[in-house]
Formats: sequence, C-alpha cells, structure tokens
Amino acid sequence: MIHPNEKPCLVQGKIRFPALALGLVFLFSPVSADTKSFQTELDFKLKSLVRHGSVLIADKKDILYRYPAEANPMLVPASVLKIATALAALHYLGPEFRYRTDFYLAENHILGIRGHGDPFLVSEEWQIIAQKLGQLSGLPKQLGGVFFDTSVFSSNIKIPGIKFSTNPYDALNGALVINFNTVFLKIDSKGFVTSAEKQTPITPLVKHLAKNLSPGKHRISIPANSGITYAGELVHAFLAQAGFSFDSENITLRPLISEDSLIYIHKNSASLTDLITGMMRYSNNFTANQLFLTIGIQRYGAPATLEKGRRALEEYLGDELGIPDQQFNVVEGSGISRKNRLTPEAIWQMLKAFSEQKNLLHGEKGILYKTGTLHGVSTLAGYLPGSKQRYFVILLNQPKNRRNEILKLLLATDFTG
Repeated sequence: MIHPNEKPCLVQGKIRFPALALGLVFLFSPVSADTKSFQTELDFKLKSLVRHGSVLIADKKDILYRYPAEANPMLVPASVLKIATALAALHYLGPEFRYRTDFYLAENHILGIRGHGDPFLVSEEWQIIAQKLGQLSGLPKQLGGVFFDTSVFSSNIKIPGIKFSTNPYDALNGALVINFNTVFLKIDSKGFVTSAEKQTPITPLVKHLAKNLSPGKHRISIPANSGITYAGELVHAFLAQAGFSFDSENITLRPLISEDSLIYIHKNSASLTDLITGMMRYSNNFTANQLFLTIGIQRYGAPATLEKGRRALEEYLGDELGIPDQQFNVVEGSGISRKNRLTPEAIWQMLKAFSEQKNLLHGEKGILYKTGTLHGVSTLAGYLPGSKQRYFVILLNQPKNRRNEILKLLLATDFTG
C-alpha cells in the first residue's frame, strides 16, 4: 500500500470532455468473438429492458458481452461509485488506517477536542473516550469548559446532491461529527421523546427537533447550524458519565493555539476495512464522503475540500487504474450526485482492482455486488458466481428499474461460447 509522503500542489485538473447523461464514448475494446452464439438472443431480450443504459460482462482480460454493442456510455453510477471511493481510500490510507481524535488541555482547565473527520465517532466510541480521559491523572474532573477545533475540514463544504433536510441520507459532513450527524429517537403516543438506542443519551436539541414528528421511531439528520450544538450536548453527557463536570453553556468553537497541551490521542476501534464494510453494506453516503474528503487531505494536506477529494480520487482512477479521463467525472464520493459519471468499462476496471476486497460487498447466492439507486437511476455491479472470475455491470439511467430482470438473464447465459 502506497502512502505518498509528497503532497503535490493542487493544480487545475485536466480538461475533460463534457459529462453528458446521454453522451457515448466508443472504445476499441472488441467483444470476444466466441460471444456470437448467444449475443443475438441476449440482445433481443435486453432491447425491451434497457431503454437508456448499458450492460457489460467481462473476465480479467476481455469483454465477453455488452449491450448496446460497442457502446461505452458515460452514465450516472449512483452508489456503485462507492467502489471507487473505497479503492482510493485503501490506496492512500491503507487497510489498517484508523481515524484519530485529539484531546488538549487549555488554560483554565478547558478541554479541547480536535476532529480529523472520523465517520464512526459513535456513542460506543465516546463511552471509550470518556473512560480513557477519566484515567488521565493530569486532567481535572472539574473542567472550565470545552472547545472544538474543526479546522482540519473547510467550513464551507457542501456535497453536491445533498439537500438540507432531516433525511439521514442528507447528513452533513464535517471534521468533528458524532453518530453520523444523525439521531435515532422514538416518540410515544403522548409525545414523550426518548432515545431509540440505549447507548445514546437524549439531549435538549433532540427534544426540540422532535416537536413536529409523529409517534414512532425516527432517524433524522442534524440541521446544518446545529451539528456543534449536538456534539457539545453529547460530549457533556458522556463526560458526566465518567465523573467530569462543566458548564454546558461553556462550549466554544476555536482553532488550537500553541499554549494548548496535547493529552490524549484516540484511535477509533474500527479500521478502514471495517468502515468500508459498513459503508458498502448499508450504502452509507456520509461515510463515503468522509473518506472522500480524507483522501484529499492525505494527498494534498489540510484543510479538506471537495476539490482536493475530487482531484485525489480522479488521480487514482487515472494514474493507478489506467482509466482514460473521458471515462469518468467525479464530483463527490458517495454517488448521491447526478453529476457523477462512469462508463461500464471504467467500473469493470474498478471491479478488477477491488477483487481482493470483494467479500466486503453484499453477497447473495454466490453473487457479490453493489447496488445504486436514485430517482430514475438503478445500477448494479459486481462478481458473478463460478470458478472463473466474471464481472458484471448494469447501468440504467431510465425511469423503470429492470436491473434484477437483467441480472437473471445474465445468470442464465453461458458466456463461454
């Protein structure tokens, strides 16, 4: 695994062909000649299923079949893009990489917390942190307050495709985020609000956000202007469980200064491989874009920006996987944006590179795969069962989702001749 020590200057990217939804890129990778026996029949069946999209079957060396023939269109990949983000993260960070969160002691016994973008800074992890801090002899239990340093990430990051809503898919990214910037709560028939997970305390902000919700369980994202408030309330609650006390009103946002003393570095219990497993299994957009922003830091230095993440990911696809520039256009790391574009052949190259990690994908009846879904977009890519490695890509940018029907056809087809 390569960990670049040199951090090159961020320069303007190469000029790319416009990434139009309907644009087709024609390549010179021939379909293997022995596919002719099944090609006509499969073409006929796919004609009614694929109105705007592409299907590809390949082995390690050759494209065995594609529809439409000879076409390699640039299409919206949706969450299939997460394979590219995972590959780039493994390349730049390494499979055993663990996110860190730094703790400082400032003047007047104020505890400083510096985030580095950990996407899995969940309640269970804060219980461990509070216990570790409680064991530090130099840290008084009576604190003067808490400050957060979020300067490792740019303050104006806005992920393309993310809307400002309470949908957990729209959770906002940042340097110091707790519980994926979401909250899981339940409301009884009388309007009483409690936490829907025993490890997470209920906080005043959560009760406020629940005011207009109906009875039942809800997972909602934290509003853009409330992330630090929620983090502060949770930190106060977890530190109180470990015997600390401080005025909950004395929580501020400021960068580190030279007088602040580092007292503890917390490394997350989850490795990068663990994070990718969860990201793939649950198609977690928040985690994907935290990784996307982190690889930008690793390649170009802090603070994290969308442009650095984009440059790092596209550099990996082009330089490490050898995918031509005109076969990809990436604007974020999760696939939630409709401005992302990949060709079927680009995804084929990604799948080949991901072969050693393919067991991190969801599996069913011997098929390992990643799905992608947006309104009017349904995609599916992965590995077919069998002794010979077969890769498949289904990209549909059309109103009707026919990917499962297409996959059944592919499974029923003998691509050996």
